[in-house]
Amino acid sequence: MSKEVIKPSAESYLNKLYADLFHLVNSVEKGSGSELTVRLRNVEADIASFKDALKSIPDIGVEEYKERRKIAALYKQIEKKDELLDELAAFSLDAALKKPDGEQKQRSESGDK
Repeated sequence: MSKEVIKPSAESYLNKLYADLFHLVNSVEKGSGSELTVRLRNVEADIASFKDALKSIPDIGVEEYKERRKIAALYKQIEKKDELLDELAAFSLDAALKKPDGEQKQRSESGDK
């Protein structure tokens, strides 16, 4: 039976970073040098982990302009789809069959000349 490896989220890294910073500040206030060094190393490690977690988020490095262009293109696609749906809703099969071309097709199919 294989176990899935659960990757910590950026939020969990951020929460741990906050806690370590809190403890670091408390160590500075108490003035304990050895504890301060340990806490500082924990904070440095957490910041590095947090950076890695942020970098692993898909498209996090994409520029805002590119994202805005993608969003604008999606809105255009939605507009086109809405237009097509409106045309489909307004389409009448009876009206299409009553057109002159439709009448000729019906006559030829029924055998009238």
